[in-house]
Amino acid sequence: MHTLRIIGGGLSGCEAALQFASRGFNVDLYEMRKGEGKTPAHKTSNLAELICSNSFKGTQLTSAHGLLKNELKMLGSFLLQAAEKTRVPAGESLTVDREIFSEEIERLMAGSKKITLYPKECADLNSDVPTLVAAGPLCSEALAEQIKKITGEEFLHFFDAVAPVIESDSIDHSLAYAMNRHEKGDSADFINCPLDKETYLEFVKRLQEADSVEEKPFEKGELFEGCLPIEEMARRGIDTLRFGPMRPIGLGKHYAVIQLRTENAQKTLYNMVGFQTRLKWNSQKEIFRLVPALKNAEFARLGCMHRNTFIESPKLLDNTLKLNSNKIWFAGQITGAEGYTEAIATGWYAAWNMANYMQGREIELLPHGTCIRALVEAITAPNEHFQPMNFNFGLLPRPENLRKSMKKDFLTQQSKKNLSIFLQCCQKN
Repeated sequence: MHTLRIIGGGLSGCEAALQFASRGFNVDLYEMRKGEGKTPAHKTSNLAELICSNSFKGTQLTSAHGLLKNELKMLGSFLLQAAEKTRVPAGESLTVDREIFSEEIERLMAGSKKITLYPKECADLNSDVPTLVAAGPLCSEALAEQIKKITGEEFLHFFDAVAPVIESDSIDHSLAYAMNRHEKGDSADFINCPLDKETYLEFVKRLQEADSVEEKPFEKGELFEGCLPIEEMARRGIDTLRFGPMRPIGLGKHYAVIQLRTENAQKTLYNMVGFQTRLKWNSQKEIFRLVPALKNAEFARLGCMHRNTFIESPKLLDNTLKLNSNKIWFAGQITGAEGYTEAIATGWYAAWNMANYMQGREIELLPHGTCIRALVEAITAPNEHFQPMNFNFGLLPRPENLRKSMKKDFLTQQSKKNLSIFLQCCQKN
């Protein structure tokens, strides 16, 4: 049976390793933290260590992450089973004892005769051995240099300045208007949310007074002038935003305007242009909902700024997560798929496609309308403004005229039906 390598023993790397082993592949797994390699964020050398929260988010099928978990359960995810086994009480969230969870993954990996763990760094991407890079957002400098050589330096990013993303059907379009600045272009591609003077002044005041998330040691450093947090701009003066990202020039006679730019082809998600921020998440929701058109805004992603190594997946990876014209695949947060469950999902998906490729089988992509397929398309489809993304309902296809009240039920049934058909076809083959 074929031998392959996986670089990285995080969530995506471990899920992929166990999937490969279950199909009879021999896996060489490299994890530098098992040897002398360290990162500034990890506290242990354990496989699948959860760095931040110990929560995998909600489990209800009517939630985006609950539906994503349901797909992983149907597909036989080993790490999702381990999370269920090590679960601690947390309402409807799948929350685990992080130490016991990691110990369970260590047990599963050690119990597989197909997986060989190498406690050292691997930065060689020039080998003919098929390789899955699952190094996470804090990959080593040596590996980053190798990725640069293969992909081109401009395709590897080390700083993540993310603006909030809003679900389109939560915007009050009666209080907004579609228009490009100075009416340039053939179609009106931006949604504009105007503020009068009174609202603007309150908005700026709240930004100036709001608490920011404390920087981690590995995130400290000089801020880039080109992507300052919105609250830092507000603190430079009351009118700074009116001459920056909220300038109304070319957008009609308004005191200030927030522009929203479409985030996907279906126009179900919109990005707050220029609104990268370090504000705490609850503060973001409270302050941004002061904008009349955003008073009921539902956020598919909230803003953040931190060090995060990720590749420009839309220009580098195909829809199987394979690097163009190489025997290299990518999975996990280095692809731009943010979040624990998303890391597991891309690990499963890359392993599935990579295994089929190595066995000479026809590539069987997951069907449209499934969460994992939608997540992969979000990180591989052409996107001039690519930024890391969590899975959310806005990524799933749906009829244009679908009523908001029917959205979640439709998307749930679509996912379950399409994945069931896919699994039935796989069993026949």
